[in-house]
Amino acid sequence: MLVILLVIMLTLLPFVTTFNSALTDLINKIGFYKALQNYAVPLESRLVVGVVRKLGIPAFLAPIGDPISFYLLHGKVYFPVQIQWNCLGWQSLLLLGISFVFGLGKDFSNTSKIECVAIGILGTFLINIFRMVFIVIGAYFVNSLFVFLVHDYFAALTTIVWLMFFWWFSYRYVLEQKVPFEKREKKE
Repeated sequence: MLVILLVIMLTLLPFVTTFNSALTDLINKIGFYKALQNYAVPLESRLVVGVVRKLGIPAFLAPIGDPISFYLLHGKVYFPVQIQWNCLGWQSLLLLGISFVFGLGKDFSNTSKIECVAIGILGTFLINIFRMVFIVIGAYFVNSLFVFLVHDYFAALTTIVWLMFFWWFSYRYVLEQKVPFEKREKKE
């Protein structure tokens, strides 16, 4: 089973990375990224800095207007970290949305669909924060080459693993089949 899952993940990896690149180019041409860069990047930068600080790594938010998102203090040297709009994980949120179209197409109760969507969005958000924190920790303890090697493929791999786990969990524990009207018990 583990080997089959690994084969599926490795098969999907080129698709996901190509999908991400194509979407990034499209968003760049449209100009939609400016809203993400101006509003979402500072919010997620604060979250990443908060988590990294809890892990004992000295991190400091950059001043407003600075193109750098935050700084890591390594010894006596400040190491700049720049989070771009493309690093936020919006691609994984889009893939989640596409998977909702196919995964929720069956006859599930509305309540369980809402629960499934809420778990999916929250989990995707947290996975993306985890991914950014992991990369920042690697940059801090290893070097910037780590970031370049891990950034794209680790993001795609975590998205694939998350979606596989999410749909298994949802089908197993969250989604409930609708009960036909004629099979419902009458309350007395």
